[in-house]
Amino acid sequence: MKQQSTFRRIFPWLIYPMSWLVLFGFLAATDHGALAPDKAYGFFLGTMVIAYLLLEHFLPYEKRWAMTWRSFFNDLKYLVVNGATVNLITTLLALYTISVSSNFNGVASAWPFWLQMIAIMLIFEALNYSIHRIMHEAHGKVGRFLWRIHAAHHLPEKVYLFMHVAGHPINVVIVQAIMTITPIWLMGYDQQVVALFMMINTLHGLISHFNVDVRMGFMNYIFVGPELHRYHHSAKLSEAKNFGATLSIYDQLFGTFVYKPNIVPDKLGVDKPENYPEYGNIWGVLKLPFKRR
Repeated sequence: MKQQSTFRRIFPWLIYPMSWLVLFGFLAATDHGALAPDKAYGFFLGTMVIAYLLLEHFLPYEKRWAMTWRSFFNDLKYLVVNGATVNLITTLLALYTISVSSNFNGVASAWPFWLQMIAIMLIFEALNYSIHRIMHEAHGKVGRFLWRIHAAHHLPEKVYLFMHVAGHPINVVIVQAIMTITPIWLMGYDQQVVALFMMINTLHGLISHFNVDVRMGFMNYIFVGPELHRYHHSAKLSEAKNFGATLSIYDQLFGTFVYKPNIVPDKLGVDKPENYPEYGNIWGVLKLPFKRR
């Protein structure tokens, strides 16, 4: 019993660094020519999804947030709608971007690796933070329209790995095309820079929705993990902040950083859920952006 207790105390602190080790393992494979950067990204994504799903099944942090058959089939609707259309296209574009990025003679093409890496992270996160915050604050006609596009991702009343697929197809286009792929093409980053960036973004996109006890400590002041992102999904508007996707620095700079170690939000979802279609009603969710309010 004592051994199990010790494991449960230590393991939450190991998950995040171990995830980085896996990431660097795949990156090293590209260095040695064992994997092309685009293939390394694909294998990394598959490895992390399988590992995280298994951990979530055996070590759920909040049992009330655990994936059920009902929630799985609801998620599956979004996976099919987005995956068969927009996600498939954007994933192929992402892989294509990795493979051809260095062919674009952009301003970053002559920069050293470390400077390209800093630039790609900061530029992406600045765009993500700005659009994400505009979506949530929903000021004016444009802001309200963007929120109705984004609201699908916040309809589930729990956070777990697979609900990460929840989203409106238009939202996927905005995130992938506007904030990720277009700036990369324009800047002309090195292939390995793009591959590493994609893997880092994927890691934090997955782990931030992870229903397992993950402790990141001081790293929460640099990167976004589950301790921060659970509050982003809070139904309480005053704490539904943390708009960063991978980096938390812009939240700290602009006063939207919410960090409450070892405490989870009381309720997840949207404020006034009666104003929205149910999460499982995918046709209602798809029509939501085009309803006048």
